[in-house]
Amino acid sequence: MRGQVSFEFFVAFSFLILFFLASVMIYDHENRSSQAFLSRMRAQAVASDFSRAINGVYQCGSGCSYVIQLRQDYSLKIYGKVVEVAGNLQVGQAPLVTDRIELHSATPGAYIRIVNNNGVVELHDA
Repeated sequence: MRGQVSFEFFVAFSFLILFFLASVMIYDHENRSSQAFLSRMRAQAVASDFSRAINGVYQCGSGCSYVIQLRQDYSLKIYGKVVEVAGNLQVGQAPLVTDRIELHSATPGAYIRIVNNNGVVELHDA
């Protein structure tokens, strides 16, 4: 009878260990998925911030300027009427109202000056 109780305990304990390991694996997978999602959302937020700033300066007219900081781990690119921000292995994109944009320099971590120069929006380090 003693051996039978030990065997039943061993079986129950084994199922508990398997349940615990499965729970840890599921938690790890979901944690990685949520971190990737948050990283994508941060990249999208940076792209949206730059899109709003560039569009605002363009619509304000010649001579208008704005200064915004590019986060440390992000790079900025402009393709036609799209601003693209890449960082932490994620990419965010946002639309622009014009394709008359010149990206001179955008150093990660630096402040970027956005200037409307006779209808051409110029971006360069401040």
